[in-house]
Amino acid sequence: MRRIENITYVTRDAIELQLDMALPEGDGPYPAVIHVHGGGWAFGERATTWIDWLAANGFAAITISYRFTDIACFPAQIHDVKAAIRWVRGHAAEYGIDPEHIGLWGVSAGGHLSALAACTNGDPLFDGDGNNDYSSDVQCAVPICPPTEFLINWYAVSELPDNEEGLALSEAFFGGGIVTTEELRRQASPLWKVGPDAVPQLIIHGEQDDLVPVSEVRAYAAALREHSVEHELIVDPVLGHDVHIRVDAEEGEPESLRPQILAFFRKHLCPA
Repeated sequence: MRRIENITYVTRDAIELQLDMALPEGDGPYPAVIHVHGGGWAFGERATTWIDWLAANGFAAITISYRFTDIACFPAQIHDVKAAIRWVRGHAAEYGIDPEHIGLWGVSAGGHLSALAACTNGDPLFDGDGNNDYSSDVQCAVPICPPTEFLINWYAVSELPDNEEGLALSEAFFGGGIVTTEELRRQASPLWKVGPDAVPQLIIHGEQDDLVPVSEVRAYAAALREHSVEHELIVDPVLGHDVHIRVDAEEGEPESLRPQILAFFRKHLCPA
């Protein structure tokens, strides 16, 4: 496995947005999986442990940074994600990547951005600038505890106990005007962007999530089903927003979801 770090994929607001890559040994081409970290769109860092695991299993694995809400509000974050996808596709030959097979995954805010990208292939509203000679389409996604609906369900979220932090993060995501930006909230909601062109998704959530109610992902899965989009929903009955610990768990541990994630990516990214 080779690790390449601190590559600038685009410069925004005088900030160099960077990515790290872990690549399998050999020439490839290898299918790519891009990891989008969580942190309420306001903090967080690239996750090299997860990309090492994916590279060890035959994927070109990338983890990216994106602009936080203290720099820019929505849609800046999805623009950055799509610029990163285009960068990966544009540099595929250089790094032994298969440009026709790129997937996404992320937790929480990263899950939201992964789901939104998975539902907006070919939609110029979400593309932004940067590396625009290449497509930002992806072939599949694994959103983990993703916020998927900021419009109708916003009022249900506001009633969740001890959710002041989640409300503040969401308000910052929309520039502080959550009550007066209904169209913006609709555009940011993967639920409202689901259509027949959405790509296959494996959605993972915790029943006890007190930041993102499980009803959101159930509604999202229902929308995918309505549009005949291939998907699977895994809901852990015990865990909450910490459901990602089942992804952190090593393969072979009984609670690990890594085998299911690998099987999903292999099905949708590895040509027969």
